[in-house]
Amino acid sequence: MKKIAAALAAVCLVSGQAAAQVYFKGPVDVVGTGCGAGTYTLAGAGTDTLSILFSAYDAADPPEGAASNMRRTSCNIAVPVHVPEGCQISVITADWRGYSQGATEMVREYFFAGEQNTKKAYRPALPYEDYTATDRLRYKTVRAAEDDVIFRINSSVHTLAADSYIAVDSADLHNTLILHVSQENCSQQGLPALPAILKLLL
Repeated sequence: MKKIAAALAAVCLVSGQAAAQVYFKGPVDVVGTGCGAGTYTLAGAGTDTLSILFSAYDAADPPEGAASNMRRTSCNIAVPVHVPEGCQISVITADWRGYSQGATEMVREYFFAGEQNTKKAYRPALPYEDYTATDRLRYKTVRAAEDDVIFRINSSVHTLAADSYIAVDSADLHNTLILHVSQENCSQQGLPALPAILKLLL
């Protein structure tokens, strides 16, 4: 009976922790020419979705056409991610939303300490558009034992020609994680396989 209880506990661990116990934490470090103090707001700390809203993350040529008064601006973000023991970060999705006119580019670079950087560039369609640039990032080796890991994003927007403008309105991070548990195969110990055990208990 001890082996049956251990197998059922493993099943409960997977279903009970997968969505609830890995999350983005605060404080989130946000710094850059496009995200100075008072020009952004954060929402979602303590959950698996973090949103950052910007009011001056833009670039223009001529520069006086931007709230930042610059042709190129940047924003670097460091987000603590709480990872319980037995969990592994699997996928992080980042949605960047904004507006572009003329020839512009947005560059994003993502990384954990010890992981290879992932760099992406996006050029909105001409002549203008409301855009959403989505990055789906997979990680296989980021683990922690009831600890926090720092997820870093270095980003920038810039113009490529005169009479151009680009702005970032928001960035949304969606965290998907996998729990790793091990359980003994009961059928190898002279007991029914786990589905048969569950049927008997039901």
